[in-house]
Amino acid sequence: MLGNSHSGAERTRKQRIYAALAVAAILAMCMWYYSSHKSPVSPGGSRLTNLVLSTKTPYLAPNATARSVPAGLELIQVQHIYRHGARYPTLGDMAHIKNVYGLGGLNVPRDWINAGLVDGDKAALLAEYGYHEMKGLAQRILQRYPKFLAERMRNPELVRFVSSEFQRSIMSARTFQGVVDPSNHTRPVTVLPLQEDTILAMKTGCPVWVQGKETATLNASKETAVFDSAHGQKLIQRMEGKLGAKLTVDHISTLYSMCGYEVSLFAQSGTWCTLFDPDTSALMELRNDIKYSRVYGPFGANINRKLACALFTAIFQDIDSALRDPPKAVSTFRFGHAETIMFVSTLLRLEDVLGTDNSPITGSMPFSRAQHRGFKTSVIAPFSTNLGIELYRDQRDQPFFRMLLNEQGVRLPECHDEFCSLGVLRNKLSDAIGCDFESVCRISSR
Repeated sequence: MLGNSHSGAERTRKQRIYAALAVAAILAMCMWYYSSHKSPVSPGGSRLTNLVLSTKTPYLAPNATARSVPAGLELIQVQHIYRHGARYPTLGDMAHIKNVYGLGGLNVPRDWINAGLVDGDKAALLAEYGYHEMKGLAQRILQRYPKFLAERMRNPELVRFVSSEFQRSIMSARTFQGVVDPSNHTRPVTVLPLQEDTILAMKTGCPVWVQGKETATLNASKETAVFDSAHGQKLIQRMEGKLGAKLTVDHISTLYSMCGYEVSLFAQSGTWCTLFDPDTSALMELRNDIKYSRVYGPFGANINRKLACALFTAIFQDIDSALRDPPKAVSTFRFGHAETIMFVSTLLRLEDVLGTDNSPITGSMPFSRAQHRGFKTSVIAPFSTNLGIELYRDQRDQPFFRMLLNEQGVRLPECHDEFCSLGVLRNKLSDAIGCDFESVCRISSR
């Protein structure tokens, strides 16, 4: 009897130990999952860093809810354009990062050297947090248009998903579609072949832009040299004091990109980002924007104001079809690149909306004035940046639109309200709608 009691107690003790070990294992798995899947933003939606990180800025969902639709307006179509989610560095960026890793005298903790930033097998591919961003965007789209999308999803022809040919855009589109249409009612993502893509990767098929890029880059380099003369020595002294290695401003530019990648890809702001404060990060964004604003933006060649014309021609073809037959209106979600959104922004002249100083960005531009510029890549071209056009009709069948930038309403200067007569947008884009892209991009023989 005593032996049986002892045996039972022993079994109970072992069961408790096994249960405790099981709980510990589950907790460990949960902690691993959380640490390896955490978002670049905190649970409350705020950034892990207050630095501006140019085109490597992680996407931040807006805190404010969208303004409600006025009574009497009926939504009949939506069209959204997205940059792909967070991606790994390109091979070119990886080469620069390796160069920094190999600097003599570099004095940083070992865990700052992140092999994930120089893994060539992942170069330019969509990263885990890019998938996370796309899922979040898709979930908020469902919240924004619950009834509208539920009705449209019943017909596979009424919602389309279109992507450029690059993996990061294709996977962004498929991830987004998987959330918006979990039952697979809609057609597979349409992938535009690169050599024929005048809609999303438009620069590659435009000889005028390709030819002019060299001049734009040269002009940007001259202004960047002016910037480096004005700010470089101070930046170098600051960074060399922290790192113990001999640096150039180009090294600091790479460090700035590394900070952006660490935050956007790994939710890590405690390594390279500690080298920067808000002012120095804003200075480095200004340096980047000298180039971006000339190669893809409003301060480069005239072709930059025209390159999105085929995209807006396609958008207005869909709008006009929707107005002729609203029940059959097709809504389209397109997935491209940072340049896609920059060309769209440039054609729309959004720099007039987003800032009060729209003079060309120069290397000698005073920092205080530069803070008020309308072209900031952290605003118009972070990872997953997006622009939407909602089409409405009122009770008299008059068409209206609302434009969204990163899920927030944008009022164009020509409009008195976010909800604006479609005729205003049509007039603004009159030179672009119906363009012959081949003619626009043909190199003159003169």
